[in-house]
Amino acid sequence: MDAGEQGVDIMAAKKRLSRRSFLANSTKAVAAWGAGSVLVGRQAAAAPARLGANDQIRFALIGSGKQGTHDAHEACGAPNVICVALCDVAEFRLARSTKLIAEIMDKKGNPNVKIDTYDDYRKLLERKDLHAVLIATPDHWHCRPFLAALEAGKHIYQEKPMSYTIEQGLEMVAAAQKHPELTVQIGTQRRSGAQYLQAKALIDEGKLGKIVFARAYDSRNCAAGKDPFAPTEVSGKIDWDQFQEPCPHKVPYDPRRYFAWRWYWDYAGGLVTDVGVHVIDVVHWLTGKDTPKSAVCNGGTYALKYWETPDVVDAVWDYGSHAVAFTSDFGNGWEGVGLTLFGTQATLELRGHDIYVWAEDGRSQRGLSGKPLYSFPARNLPHTHNWLACIRSGARPNAPVELGFSSLLPSHLANLAYRRGTKVAWDPVAKKVT
Repeated sequence: MDAGEQGVDIMAAKKRLSRRSFLANSTKAVAAWGAGSVLVGRQAAAAPARLGANDQIRFALIGSGKQGTHDAHEACGAPNVICVALCDVAEFRLARSTKLIAEIMDKKGNPNVKIDTYDDYRKLLERKDLHAVLIATPDHWHCRPFLAALEAGKHIYQEKPMSYTIEQGLEMVAAAQKHPELTVQIGTQRRSGAQYLQAKALIDEGKLGKIVFARAYDSRNCAAGKDPFAPTEVSGKIDWDQFQEPCPHKVPYDPRRYFAWRWYWDYAGGLVTDVGVHVIDVVHWLTGKDTPKSAVCNGGTYALKYWETPDVVDAVWDYGSHAVAFTSDFGNGWEGVGLTLFGTQATLELRGHDIYVWAEDGRSQRGLSGKPLYSFPARNLPHTHNWLACIRSGARPNAPVELGFSSLLPSHLANLAYRRGTKVAWDPVAKKVT
């Protein structure tokens, strides 16, 4: 096929996708979502008095590492919101986080807020002046403070991945459903990206045809140059006994295990739960299918020998109507972060947070210099701000607890398949692995 013939085919494909009608509909969808009408409000039967726009929301941070501090910093950027307490097992983290959070509160017109620090979340939850907590501990510490915060009547922002195990996730969902008066948001923050709604509208109109395969990936290089999880010098105490408290397997303090806890089975699930959950969550959102039938997974520790979990992982799930694959490589960052949905009529490509749609018969148009049929630039809104707005309104947040479980389930299944060395299946009725 020469260039002229290909150009005619691409123009025909554009007409088949009916760009004008799609854009009109997707714009309406985004506008409705922004107004809060797309997601159904979850009103409690016996809900407490809602905090109005002029009422101050007082929250605390449990787990003041880098991600937790980022989340709290972002939350304090919302109107009439302050952070009054922090909890962590490490004194150096408490000191750093206190400084950074105080700075943003000063900048937002809330100077001289007293930030109390705790080494035990249970003491923090006894405070009657707290409306909400943001939980950003390592994964093995997600369940306990989550359950305790619900019982204490606090709204919760729970960092991803929601749970350390499938069983804990089911327990957390059941507990949250007993407290519909409380707003629970899971930290899969891409759910607050407006560009995904535009892509979802396109897919729902059938513009991609039948989606038969999705490929998601997250690759970064921690082997060459600076490893962001390498141990650093610290000042003050780290309560290692408390850090390990939920773990059946306990070991002497090891700075690698403390700083790089994500890559040790005692504390987390490695790449497939830590970064995989984000792209898998988007695949679920766009395809409308969130429960895999089975999972297989392989990989290994090839570049970063101190890891226990694999630094290269390749997981595949069968959803009945289509397959989903996730690849992650932390010894090479060439692919970056993204996903591709392969339809019978067109292909959707997510690069970072930008979305492109390519004609199935227009392969030569792909690439940075190509001209996609549609493009939706990133329009990410602060995920914590959605949580705070829902605390005030009682509406359903963008990433409720049920979604937190379903988005993470494939990752847990993949880890089980990897560690068992065999294919695993999921029984959605019995809610167990077979």
